[in-house]
Amino acid sequence: MKIALQTPRLSLRPFVGADQGDLAELFADEAVRQHLAMAPMGRKGAAAFADRFITAAREEWREGDCGALALRLHEEGTTAGSINGSVIGYCGLRLLPDRISAVELLYALGQSHWGHGLATEAAEAVLAWGFSNLGVREILAFTRPDHTASRRVMEKLGMISGGETDRYYGETLAQYSISRGRHKDLNN
Repeated sequence: MKIALQTPRLSLRPFVGADQGDLAELFADEAVRQHLAMAPMGRKGAAAFADRFITAAREEWREGDCGALALRLHEEGTTAGSINGSVIGYCGLRLLPDRISAVELLYALGQSHWGHGLATEAAEAVLAWGFSNLGVREILAFTRPDHTASRRVMEKLGMISGGETDRYYGETLAQYSISRGRHKDLNN
């Protein structure tokens, strides 16, 4: 499936091989990794992880019509025309292994881009795309319970806390969700 999303400040598109270096930098950053439940890794480990992540994202798009998308900033003073070449993170939807009518929202940004509303902007575009293009009734999101910034993103999106769960990732995570109907009501 071909997908390209534009927001006022961001371009979201499928990953390409050339994104590996930028993605490896993201995964090498200890501050980012602590929120993604990733083990410590050096540059080589981060590069290998980035390769696997890109391959997995491509497979998810091919097999399930959703997956992670690369995030890039529009150049200063422009909108959906001129894009800065660097990938600053990712955002997308992922199939959950035991859910037919729900998918998971995922996102991560390099820490120099934290606190500017970019995660919320990207996630809102992805939610809108997901409800318009996938036959899902609900979109879920998970974060570590103490990751207040990520929880705040979910709340700004209109997602509702569902408490904590250890169902998917082998650790206790805060779970949020938004239904198709609630998303429609909030965006009309």
